[in-house]
This record gives sequence, C-alpha cells and structure tokens, in this order.
Amino acid sequence: MIKIGMTLRLQSLEDEQTPSYRCKIVEHQGETIYVDYPIDETTGRTNIFPKGTSFNASFVDQSDTVYEFKTEIIGKKKGQIPMLMIHFSEEELKRIQRREYVRVNSALDISIHDTKGIRSPFHSITTDISGGGLCALYSLNDSYQSGEIVDICVVLPMENEQLEYILTEAKVVRVFSKGEVDKPLITLEFKDIPERDRQLIIKHCFEIQLKNRRRQL
Repeated sequence: MIKIGMTLRLQSLEDEQTPSYRCKIVEHQGETIYVDYPIDETTGRTNIFPKGTSFNASFVDQSDTVYEFKTEIIGKKKGQIPMLMIHFSEEELKRIQRREYVRVNSALDISIHDTKGIRSPFHSITTDISGGGLCALYSLNDSYQSGEIVDICVVLPMENEQLEYILTEAKVVRVFSKGEVDKPLITLEFKDIPERDRQLIIKHCFEIQLKNRRRQL
C-alpha cells in the first residue's frame, strides 16, 4: 500500500486555513514513515514543524485511488537528507470515493473539443467543479450523448494569482436544461486525469470554501 517514492499531501488538523504541503516517502518501517521535509504547495518553501504537529495525510495508489489517514510528527532523523518521522497505521486508512469530492460553485474558462472531430470545439464557463468532474454551460445545437469522450482545457486561477491549465479527457455524463439557467448544461466526469491536476482542482475548491467561510464571518 505505502511505497517508497510515493507523494503524500499534508493538511494541518489544527488550522484549516494553513497551506497544504507535499512530501515524498523516503523510508517505511512498521508504523513509522520517514518523509523529506514538506514543501508548501503555494510558495514552494519548506517549513519547520515541531514534534506532535497533527496532519491529515493523503496519497494515491497505483490504481489511482485516493486514501487518507490522520497522523502526527513523532520525531526527526538525519540521513543523506533530513527526514521527519510520522505515524502510520494501515488500519486507520480511509478510502476516498469520488462522490466525496467537495463540489463548489466556480465560474472558470473551459474549452471542450470532440475527440472524433465531428463537432466544432467551443469555449464556455463552468458553473461548478470538484475533484471528480464539472458542470458547464452548453452552447452547441448538436448535443453530446452520455458516455462520449471529450478533451477539455480548464483555466484554474490559484490563490497566488498564478494560472494553471488543466488538460485532460472527460466523459460526458449528461446534457440537460435547468429552469433558472438560460442555456443547457453539460456535466463531465474527469477521465485519467493526472493526480497533480486533480489535487490542484481540490486545492482550488478548498480555497473557495475558505473564502465563503470568511464572508460568513
């Protein structure tokens, strides 16, 4: 399950507004994982974490399944590179189903291309997005059918004002109309999306959640 070289993503359990971090597994012995120093995904810098710092950790296995577990720093180790020791128990692993991805309202630029070249490509705006897929305004007269595959490019603005371009295949779930929306909508499920891109989308969703919470406060 856990393998050397895997990437872990860490999010503080003590403060949801702290950045997320990524690190690589260097060693694994019993219930202890040794990782290189975590890097802030926004700034690209490392940070200092005292013993006892708690995290929610997640990783992706070879079958593209996401798992998460709660952990804490239990020590440090000096080797060829400095490492942190974190607790790991396979019994505490939780498999994350795609339906568990948080979906948020987000207006993002998107282009959709027919992989068969039958329909013209078109640009649109998303209405919502999650780590598993998205919904966008649909403007073609020739409707896609459920199960068809398309190529998409989504422009993703991040908190640091940089733009990320998500290029992936997606499967058409359905095309439908909604009373309060003038145009039809198309829902798409990501297909074979690189995990780095999925994590960027999840991070974008998380940032929107934070902004919504701050407005409420």
